[in-house]
Amino acid sequence: MELVRIIACFFVIVNHTNSGIFMSQTPGGKTWWVSLCYFFMCKTAVPLFLMASGAVLLGRVDENEKHLKRILRIVADLVLFSLLMYLYGTFRSGGEVDLLEFFKRIIQQNVSNAYWYLYLYLGILLMLPLFQRLSVNMGRRAYRYLIFLSVVFLGAMPIVTHYFPGAFVHPLFPETFLPVYAGLLFLGYYLAHEIELKHSYAAVSAVLFFAVLLFEVYATYMEYQKNPEDYLFYDNRTLLTVTVTAASLFYLARWFESVVHTEWFWRAVVSLGGCTFGVYLLSDLFIEIYAMGYLTLMARMHVLLAVVVYELLVFFTCAAITAICRKIPYIKRLF
Repeated sequence: MELVRIIACFFVIVNHTNSGIFMSQTPGGKTWWVSLCYFFMCKTAVPLFLMASGAVLLGRVDENEKHLKRILRIVADLVLFSLLMYLYGTFRSGGEVDLLEFFKRIIQQNVSNAYWYLYLYLGILLMLPLFQRLSVNMGRRAYRYLIFLSVVFLGAMPIVTHYFPGAFVHPLFPETFLPVYAGLLFLGYYLAHEIELKHSYAAVSAVLFFAVLLFEVYATYMEYQKNPEDYLFYDNRTLLTVTVTAASLFYLARWFESVVHTEWFWRAVVSLGGCTFGVYLLSDLFIEIYAMGYLTLMARMHVLLAVVVYELLVFFTCAAITAICRKIPYIKRLF
């Protein structure tokens, strides 16, 4: 799961830095195609995080005290790191600090582009006692049924109605299904605990990943031909296309663990994986701090190479700060 978290965390940074490349260019060039492939590959970030969470949180029933500690930690992170981003933005713009306005704001919206996930995760934690009790009483068939309704059916409906408007179903019909984000928790647990590791399954996962990725890219190109002003229909992490690529990556990461046994490598993965939540919390701040440096890089090298260097710099800076903070009493609880 640490390897999955590292991949997902880096992909979050890519999601917040890469899209400006292809959106500033006319479709058809090599840079546009590669940047768009990179973009859709990294749309798997949130589903990967949710599947990893489901893999480790479901299948058991925790005590209420443990649930409360998780909730309080996320609330503390939401308030403190939102305040950090708010103060940075206010001082940078020369505005005045208004803490009352800040607290009003974080109740209704995220201060940082990345922090919308904290609101989603807080909702998941509130439902987790029920999700855990549901998961321990489900068999393999029940998991498949829930995943089909929540992830497959709901994830496919928007695609079907996009191409066939007449196939639209009554909006109340799926209202009682678990939303896709919740379904991804159960999908992660199912893939981690109910599906055995086989080379043949890994090969199928790799083929699925690249096939669906190429479909997303080509379909987006065709969307541009129809409407150049709004062509990112597939930029939706709840669509079945994103779920398939994320599930394929998730399985491949598990398979990779089963075939690679280099001890020093996995020690490094565990150490770096333990820093990923802190990297996520700090990433938007350092995306802004390093923005001018990114412009300098683009002037000296190809834009795709520049953005990857920029993303790696943000990732490892945040990881280093997190590693230090995780050794400081009390502060380490936030990371």
